[in-house]
Parts: sequence; C-alpha cells; structure tokens
Amino acid sequence: MKLFSKSFEERRFFEKRRHLKLLSMSYFKVMSKMFKGDVLNNINGPWLFKTDHQADVYNSYDPVILSGSLMQTLDAFYDEIYKKFHAPSYAGKNFNALWDILTDLSWLINRSRYIVFFQNAEVILIKEQENALQGFLEILEAVGREWSQPVQQGEWWDRPAMPFHSILQVKALSASCFPRAVPVIGAV
Repeated sequence: MKLFSKSFEERRFFEKRRHLKLLSMSYFKVMSKMFKGDVLNNINGPWLFKTDHQADVYNSYDPVILSGSLMQTLDAFYDEIYKKFHAPSYAGKNFNALWDILTDLSWLINRSRYIVFFQNAEVILIKEQENALQGFLEILEAVGREWSQPVQQGEWWDRPAMPFHSILQVKALSASCFPRAVPVIGAV
C-alpha cells in the first residue's frame, strides 16, 4: 500500500508540474500576442516596454532612437535625449525639465505618435545611483500617460491625445536590470 501511495503522490506531483508548465507557456503566448500589432498606435498604457529586438523591427513606427551606451551618466543622459529630440538650448538638466521637454515637443511637427527606442538600455544611468534609473522610468510612464490625454484649452498648444511609448532594448529579457517590472513587447 505504501508503494502505491508514493507512486500516486509522484504522479500527482508531475501532473501538477506539467499543468503549471502548460499554463506558463499559455501565459507567455498571450502576453507576447497582447503586446504586438497596434499597441504602439494605442494611446492607452502600458507606455513602457522592454524587448530584445533591434530597433529596425520598429522602423515602420519612425522611432526616435537613443543609445543607452551614451547615457551612462546624468550629464550624458540629458545630452543624448535633448539632442535626439532637438530640445531647445534652454532645457535644464533635471527631471522636471525632462518632463517639460517630453510633454511639449511642439517643435517636432507632423507626428501622429512618439515611439522612443533605447538601445542597450541595460547601461542607461549605470554610473549613477539606482534611484536615478527608477526616476527616469517613472517619467517615461508619466509622459506616456500625459500624451494619452488631449489638451483642449483654446490655446495654440492644444493637441489631440497621441501615443507615446518607450521601448527599452535589453540583451536578455529574463535578466532584469531594471528596478521594477517592465512588460515585454515582441516584433510588430
């Protein structure tokens, strides 16, 4: 009787393990499908993704491509962002100024969406304290949320709601180098 009981427990264990593996595979299939296609044309969140794909996969979205390798210190970080976004020369080098620049962009015309692709994102602000990277990720989320709302105040700066998504390219999706979870986006 003891043998049967042990064998039965082993079978239950392996059956549960197999079931969990199938559920896990289904979950990742659903998640990869969820963040493909029109997600980058959508004004709704999530506004921040990570991927292991190269920037050319997203070329049809006309992304602004930044090099994480050139953004390891705060000074270089602001230089790269402001250069790629053609920010005004008066732009300050702090998170409040970054917020102001990324939520304005009125000098960039004829855009129906903003897709920002950060190559080698693992090294962004790597020479700074971890809270600098956390603050930057929070700003990217908040900027996406801000662009998802229209501005209608009867002024020249009024604009419709527009997609603003950021994609962080990493070498290995499973090795998380970010201080919080970032959803994965596949090839589009």
